[in-house]
Amino acid sequence: MSTEPALPPIQDADLLMRRVRPSEITTDLANGPQRPSSDAFKQDGAEGETSVFLLSETSPEQITAEFPNTYVTVVEAGLLRQLGLDVERSALGGEPGHCVITDRKTRSILRAICRACQWAPGYGPADR
Repeated sequence: MSTEPALPPIQDADLLMRRVRPSEITTDLANGPQRPSSDAFKQDGAEGETSVFLLSETSPEQITAEFPNTYVTVVEAGLLRQLGLDVERSALGGEPGHCVITDRKTRSILRAICRACQWAPGYGPADR
């Protein structure tokens, strides 16, 4: 039996961060600003999961410490759920606030996620 306290569930209003490589950025032809491309949220886990981090439990500084040439984008958990995806906590190497986006992500779902994303202040392409 685990003695660890149960972590609070992920709420729809919770903000999730994702590291974005420079090669995963595109220019939105409709609006002009740079945003993550659909490649930024592709499955990267063995189970088709995509790693994200709760902004309330960690920071852009912490998640980019070992990846200095990355950007950070933010999206609400509720949007992912509206698109038919789920977000679950995942203990990855003890990283605080680590979660995974589960379920299959079609190209149209990936595009919808990326269009809804905002850059974390100080961690977007225009900032660095």
